[in-house]
Amino acid sequence: MTAMRLSLVAGLVALGCLLVLVLVFVPRRPSPTGPHSVNRIEVVLRDSAGRSLPVTVWYPADLREPAPVILYSPGWGATRTQSSIQVENLASHGFVIVGCDDLASDPAIDPDHGAALELGSDAALKATIERGDRHVLLQANRLIDVLRALESGQAPALAHRFDFARVGAMGYSAGGAAAIQAGLMDHRILAVLNIDGALLGPTADQVGPQAYFLLSSREAFPTEAERTSADPAVRNYAHISVIDIPRNTMRMERPHNYWALIEPAGHDDLADGLFELRRDGLFRTNSRRSAMNEAIGRLEVGFFRSTLMGDDAPLSHLVGRNGHIVRWINPTSTAPGIASERQ
Repeated sequence: MTAMRLSLVAGLVALGCLLVLVLVFVPRRPSPTGPHSVNRIEVVLRDSAGRSLPVTVWYPADLREPAPVILYSPGWGATRTQSSIQVENLASHGFVIVGCDDLASDPAIDPDHGAALELGSDAALKATIERGDRHVLLQANRLIDVLRALESGQAPALAHRFDFARVGAMGYSAGGAAAIQAGLMDHRILAVLNIDGALLGPTADQVGPQAYFLLSSREAFPTEAERTSADPAVRNYAHISVIDIPRNTMRMERPHNYWALIEPAGHDDLADGLFELRRDGLFRTNSRRSAMNEAIGRLEVGFFRSTLMGDDAPLSHLVGRNGHIVRWINPTSTAPGIASERQ
């Protein structure tokens, strides 16, 4: 074989290997799993103070009757598209999702000027929790302002799509705490889905009448090494999770309250970060990403179908069934990572 042919073969082999690597490891955004195609529209509402309040609405394009409404709040300082994969999936299953930005995404309107987590010392932790309590209350009021604006007809082109007798709230990270707070403040919200959010806010210890689902990452259960770390940022981050474990356990004693752990997931994996190419996930395969995303989607759809549509079957087929991705947490189980190190 001539040198030219050898070079050509080597080049083809290298190209084939590169293609395999791309197909296996480079994230590909998944498609929604529901029967409905999804439309997305941007709307500018007015909050209770008369200020502009931009929202994004995802809705089933081919569904003509009013559908259940889910209010979405992102993490601290993030925008309303942070969990776009999950909200598009919910819309494809017959829900209308309305997302607003987190207050701290615009420092000009945030009383704390966009400041977020600071955990480098015990004093910083205390200040962060106090700031978080203020922040969650303000963000909860934003969600309620969105609901009031929609009910008052501020989105006339979409008015026929909203069923305000069936309202839920969903939030990621700090947005999960805001969703809980909004539900405790406004009982029109019948169900709350908290995606890995710490229990911040003035009513953090209060269990409301709403159905509640907590979807946690492995970071919700810090190891002994993390809890006793000499690094104050690591230790204080773990502390936030530790103080929430008994609070969330208390919530699980109520009917229609559920807690599921996505065991392979870090915090960022429970939003669109799952499909971003990050250093800590360089060698995660697309099949692994897809399996995690499908598990998250099934849990979210099952919960909201049960609470807002009266269809218990999808959720009942999932509750209590542990697998290699999902582990269910209940008040009598030993929380992973507390008794021993994470594997």
